[in-house]
Amino acid sequence: MKKTTYKHIMAAVLLSGAPLLWQSCTDTWDAHFDVQDGGMADQPSLYETIKNIPGLENYARVINAIGADATFASPQQLTVWAPKDLTSAQADSIINVYNNDVAAGVKREDNKAISQFLQNHIALYTRNVSSLTNDTVSMLNGKYMRFVGTSDHSGTLAKADGTEANPFNQKVICNNGLLYITDHMQAFFPNVREYLEQNAQMDSISGMIKSFDEYELDEDASVPGGVVDGKTVYLDSVTVLYNDLLSRYGYIQREDSVYTLLAPTDAVWKKEYEQYSKYFNYDVNVMNRDSLADSYTKLSILQGRFFNTSPDFAYNLSKDSICNTMYYERQQHMPRMNVYYDPYGPEGIFSGLQKVECSNGTVYIDNKGAIDPRTTFFDRIDVEAYYPRYYEIPTNSNNEKTMNVSTLTKEIYSEDSSAIATLQKTYYYTEVTAKTASAQTELEYRLPNTMSGCYYNIYMVVVNGDNKLPAWMTVQYAVKNDKGNFANYKYFENPTPVTAGDSTVANADVILKQSNNQRYFVNDASKMDTILVQSAVQFPYSGYGLDEGAVKLKVSSIGPSSSTYREKIYTRTLRLNEFILVPFETKEEAEEAKFNKDAFNDSVLEATRKY
Repeated sequence: MKKTTYKHIMAAVLLSGAPLLWQSCTDTWDAHFDVQDGGMADQPSLYETIKNIPGLENYARVINAIGADATFASPQQLTVWAPKDLTSAQADSIINVYNNDVAAGVKREDNKAISQFLQNHIALYTRNVSSLTNDTVSMLNGKYMRFVGTSDHSGTLAKADGTEANPFNQKVICNNGLLYITDHMQAFFPNVREYLEQNAQMDSISGMIKSFDEYELDEDASVPGGVVDGKTVYLDSVTVLYNDLLSRYGYIQREDSVYTLLAPTDAVWKKEYEQYSKYFNYDVNVMNRDSLADSYTKLSILQGRFFNTSPDFAYNLSKDSICNTMYYERQQHMPRMNVYYDPYGPEGIFSGLQKVECSNGTVYIDNKGAIDPRTTFFDRIDVEAYYPRYYEIPTNSNNEKTMNVSTLTKEIYSEDSSAIATLQKTYYYTEVTAKTASAQTELEYRLPNTMSGCYYNIYMVVVNGDNKLPAWMTVQYAVKNDKGNFANYKYFENPTPVTAGDSTVANADVILKQSNNQRYFVNDASKMDTILVQSAVQFPYSGYGLDEGAVKLKVSSIGPSSSTYREKIYTRTLRLNEFILVPFETKEEAEEAKFNKDAFNDSVLEATRKY
């Protein structure tokens, strides 16, 4: 993996406790980083100067204790803001932090004594000051500071917004840079991730994020030494910290990003963990089932809490709403998923929560469970029937496919008779016919990401054909058992079965003459029809994140048994757009909402369109 991480490389080298590694390239280095009004060759180094200035004794003691003395004496030009009168207790505390991180195996460049104290007072190159100086300076830890001058030797160093100004009234020119002596230690301004690590109430979320930390080799910055057994061996390996979780949800560790995090306290984390864990009960044959359940439960707590609040973020729709980073523009049929309206208002998700400003954004401390799971992971499942990855075509004993399956489109035009009809929507659907005319038509589907412990209302969207004939269908389902196998298929019974005189079903009497008519489904051939297949269905095991899933559906278009009616008043051709599974926490909620097409935060349980 190749990464260009100049800032990290420089910080690691600078604080390695040894002179710079590029001494053989000094001429090139000096040419690239030409020093203007910098150090003077006949002056002592930064380190010698710091050691000999009264009031900087404890600062010098910290430099020695963490092994950075050689760095302050190296040729690299630096600007250092040294805190005057650092107390002995403060120095001891910093040294203890350093030693504790070393004992814990923390890499040197990530040691908090280095990143939060030493690097917080140092910038690369010489930064001269005058009464006209009003600059933003990037410190070695990436923090941006406001550097304001009042004379050629005095001014202030402050947070990027100019607050918490730390005065300095003395400048010393050294042979490897400039030294300013400040009134006190420069306050460390944490970014969003660093704040989580500092807040004792947030060990759960911080630990979850930290578990994804790993160091990766930076090939561009490393020095290759040859090839052994087909692999490059490096004389000097430079690694960078990478976090896959944050790469998906939000770069809350970067100083050049702007994020808002709705961070749960440990109490909220525990409560939601207990609430959500029941949805990820895997059968005993799933490899690493416990760790899989633990990971998905934690991700369910975490995933909707990151908000990119940069002004140019594509999905910040308007001032009256905010999108989390899981939002994507194809959610047009689920307008409330990952979107929060009036977030700062009296009923908004941030209402009543403590707000903490960080160097790269804001943290809201969630002590009440502000995220509704129905806006994140506990959402409807849309299984597009026309995607081959979801279906399996049946075969005969010779392993020959018994169905013709094709993907087609359905175009819907305006119904305004006073004007030329215009195309409004285009839908994909799969069309299935049996290769043998007398055989029933069927297709088997795998339903992805179903959860255990909740109740699903299941819908099927059927496309009407040009011949205006309805399909006569059955729907069967199979679920995984405790042996990890799919049990025998069972029929769903129609929650609204065909009855005598049913005006919505063509030739209902034909169906009523057949046995098992309670299990038959008939679509409205005049429109794209959304059919309730079953309500309040609970599955014993979770299929969340599993390639094979935990639930299968088989849809069959059987038609009348008599050839007199077959393909005359009913069609055996299947035309399926999608399956929709809407979850509910309780059986009562599912039953109450089963006929509500506007249920579960959806504008309408409509078909999946072509995008």
